[in-house]
Parts: sequence; structure tokens; C-alpha cells
Amino acid sequence: MAITILPTSEVRDKIASVLKRLSETGEPVFITRYSKAEAVLLPIDRYNAMMDLLEDREDELDTALGRRIQEERQAYARGEGRDFEAFVAELE
Repeated sequence: MAITILPTSEVRDKIASVLKRLSETGEPVFITRYSKAEAVLLPIDRYNAMMDLLEDREDELDTALGRRIQEERQAYARGEGRDFEAFVAELE
């Protein structure tokens, strides 16, 4: 994978060719301003795939957290509860 790094001025001046290269290669384009990375331009299908993965992971974490909270509630109901700070510290 060849890394493409372009300054904002070149992206601004040559946006059509940058987008054409992006669609042809499918590789991200890193955009810099004053020699510092500022943004990454991705093909929309790669962006959507990344967002799908992120949402799936967030769903997994939400489900796992929900299970942990339910387990803690059940333990509390049995008289085995602990303080909230200890529970949160364990999650971190």
C-alpha cells in the first residue's frame, strides 16, 4: 500500500484528480496543513465498512456492559453488592 500525503493546497487545486486517484486505488489520502496531518480522505465504501465495524464493536460492548450491570444487580439482591465506585473502577 503506497501512502499518499498531500498538502491542503494541492488537494484544493487538484481535487478532481485526487478523487479520481482515490476511486482508482481505493487507498486513503492523508491531507496535511503546515506539514501536520489534518485529515484522511477515504473511499466511501471503506468509510462505510469502518463505521459498520465500529458500530458492531459498540454493540458488543453495550451488550457486555448490560450483562455486567445485570450480574451486579443480582449480586446486590443476594446481599453481595459492592459500592458503585468499585464497580466502575473494574470497568475501566
